[in-house]
Amino acid sequence: MKNKKKSPIGSGKGASTLSLSASGTQMKQVQFSQVNIHSERPTSKPADYWPTHGWKTTTPEAQGMNSAALAKMLEAFRNQQVHSVAVIRNGFMVTEAYNENTQVDIPQDVKSVTKSITSALVGIALSERKLKSTDQRLAAFFPELESDPLKSKIMLKHLLSMTSGMAWDNANERSSTEMMYSSDWVQYILECPAFAEPGTLFNYSNGDAHLLSAVVQKATGESMFDYAKSRLFGPLGITDVNWNHDPGGCTIGAWAIALTLRDMAKIGYLYLKEGQWEDKTIIPEPWIRESLIRRVTLNYSNGTQGGYGFYWWSKTLPQGLLKGSKKQYEMFYASGSGGRRIFVVPELQLVVAVTADSADVDMPEELMHLVVQAIRGDKPFQENSAASAELDQAINSFKLGVES
Repeated sequence: MKNKKKSPIGSGKGASTLSLSASGTQMKQVQFSQVNIHSERPTSKPADYWPTHGWKTTTPEAQGMNSAALAKMLEAFRNQQVHSVAVIRNGFMVTEAYNENTQVDIPQDVKSVTKSITSALVGIALSERKLKSTDQRLAAFFPELESDPLKSKIMLKHLLSMTSGMAWDNANERSSTEMMYSSDWVQYILECPAFAEPGTLFNYSNGDAHLLSAVVQKATGESMFDYAKSRLFGPLGITDVNWNHDPGGCTIGAWAIALTLRDMAKIGYLYLKEGQWEDKTIIPEPWIRESLIRRVTLNYSNGTQGGYGFYWWSKTLPQGLLKGSKKQYEMFYASGSGGRRIFVVPELQLVVAVTADSADVDMPEELMHLVVQAIRGDKPFQENSAASAELDQAINSFKLGVES
C-alpha cells in the first residue's frame, strides 16, 4: 500500500470546516438535509452475552470472516501510523492488534470521538428529563443570550449538528487555541459572534460541543464526566477512562477522552444494540436513531458522499465490497483526527475500533473496506489452520512493526 501524503488536519480538536471535515476527508460542498439513512436498518437481535466484563473471543471463521484476509489488512496498515485495531462481529472479538507503543489495558486519546460520547450523554439527560428537548433554547441556560437576535434562537439541536451559526475559526485551530488560552472557555464561546441563522449552515465547531457539556452540567448538577460514570461508563464496565476538564471544571465536550481500544468498541456495540445493555436501556433507542439522521450532507473531493447527524458521521460503503454481493451497506461512525474511529455497520453486525496518528485522511476508510472484504457470510465456515497462523503472525508483526 502506498503511503499517501496529505495535508495534516490539525490537532484533532477540529478541522477546517470548508476544506476538511472532522473525519479528515476534504469536502467540496456542504448542504443541509433531513434524510434518515438508517430508517430501514434491521432491528438488532438480543445478545447471547454482554462484554461488560470483557469481550469473548472467537476465530474469524466462527463469525463468517476470513483470517487470511484480516491478516492482509493488518499487513497493509502496519506501517501506516495505525496504533491499534479491534474487529467485533456478532458481539465477539475476532481479532485485535496493537503496535509497540500501545497495549490492551492502556487508555488512548480518542480526540473528537469524544463528541459522539457527548451526544450519547445528551440523549441520556433527555431520557431522564434533565433536558426538555432538542428544541430547548441555549438561552434557557445562558440568559445573557436573549438580547442577541441570532444567538437567542440557538437550540440544542443546532449545537448537536454544528449548525449554531456562531463563528468558529478552524484555520490552524485558531478558535480552539484561543479558547484553551482563555481563563473561561464557556464565556469565550458565548462571546463568539453569530454570523448565520441557526440551523442553516454547517460549521464544524469545538465550541458548540463544549457548550453542550456546560448545558449538561447545569441541567444535571454534576460534571458531564461524573454523569457519564454513573449513566454510561459504569453500566458498560468502562472503569479505566480519563476525561479532562476546562479551567472552570467543565468537562471538555469536544475532545479529551482517553479510552482503551476495547472500551471504544463497547461504545460502538452499544449503538449497534440500539442503546440496550444487558437488561437495561442505557440510551433510548429513539435517541440512537435521532442521532444518526443525516442533517448535513457532505460531498467529498474523492467523489464520495457522507452525512453528519448529532455528532455521528455516516457513509454508504462502496458497492461490491462483499464477495458475491452487490448490496450497499450503511455505516455510521465516531471520528477523531489522525484516524481514531469507531465504525458500526448494523446489517453486518460489525464494529471496528481504530486508533492512529496518520496524516492520510483516507486511511481509516481504506482499512475499514479491507475488514468488510474479509466477511464471507453470516454463518460459520470451516477453520483453516494455515490462515489462522497467518493472522497470528500478522498480529505479532504489527506489534513489532516488522515485515511478516
